[in-house]
Amino acid sequence: MNDRKPTIVLGMPADNQIHKTIESALTYHGFDVINIAVDGQEFRYPSFASRLSVKIRQALGDKHAKRRLKSRLLTESFEQQLDAAGGSADYALFIRGDTYTPEFLQDVKRRVRGNTVNYQWDGMSRFPNIRDCAALFDKFYVFDPADIRPSENYLPATNFYFDHNINLPETPPNDIYFVGFHMEPRRAAITAFARETEKLGLKTDLAIGGLDMSEAELRRLYPENIRTFIGIRRFEDNLKVAQQAEILVDFKTPAHNGLSFRPFEALGYRKKLITTNAGIKKYDFYHPDNVFVWDGEHLDGLTEFIARPLHEFPPEIYQKYSFGNWINYILDIEPHQKISLPE
Repeated sequence: MNDRKPTIVLGMPADNQIHKTIESALTYHGFDVINIAVDGQEFRYPSFASRLSVKIRQALGDKHAKRRLKSRLLTESFEQQLDAAGGSADYALFIRGDTYTPEFLQDVKRRVRGNTVNYQWDGMSRFPNIRDCAALFDKFYVFDPADIRPSENYLPATNFYFDHNINLPETPPNDIYFVGFHMEPRRAAITAFARETEKLGLKTDLAIGGLDMSEAELRRLYPENIRTFIGIRRFEDNLKVAQQAEILVDFKTPAHNGLSFRPFEALGYRKKLITTNAGIKKYDFYHPDNVFVWDGEHLDGLTEFIARPLHEFPPEIYQKYSFGNWINYILDIEPHQKISLPE
């Protein structure tokens, strides 16, 4: 009897450490993981000589000298991990494959026996460089319905909820929870929401983060009942707080129309959802008792929505949008439910 676990290469940005949560989920579902996530915010040169060499090349007009060094170092780390795992992998999952050089992606694909796939959880227009390497993958998935085009061989997928390490209280201590980064196009809606919920006397836990600004600058942009912070919070920390809330809030990112993680967390963790993404009405897990689609201006009907009991779906709906089904679908491992996007 062969009880060897399949080995999977995981490549993605490491900025908010969601890669650690995904690695944990993959392990939970029976994979041995080779994690090659890369931090786009920090990079340490291995030596003074390597730093000097890159600076000289850049001065001579080589714009990609640093990127090639990072790719070489990543290749060395990948090969060491792969050798320790037996010299090859069964699968490779990239999320935002444009984070890596085409040469590195090709090297990984040569060392993988099964499918090498990419899931683009940002709109294609936001990181257009991914189009240059899309053909390097056996399967290429997008989550925005607008990115499914007959002329391109892109496959549909959605985000998911993590179905491991679930810790749900019988009585959630927090009422309404939202955390996100400052984006000017959605500031007005977030501000209006904070003010209206305060008028309604609702208990909220709202937080906005910033990156390229000071705490004082960010603080001036939002009402007092919204907490502000500078820097990136760990995805795992946000997920734990979300599981303790009764209602999750989702403000649509202007760059795409795909659904963020919040709608799927609300589904899987049996939470209500308030969202500004009207496209959710086209999905099979939408129900007006569970999802309040807000126009960004008026909250008429919100208190009635909160008072209604949660609508329960058939078990296959919850299974469909779990990470366990998602990874089997993405890698084409049976059994799985197919995941589609609305037209």
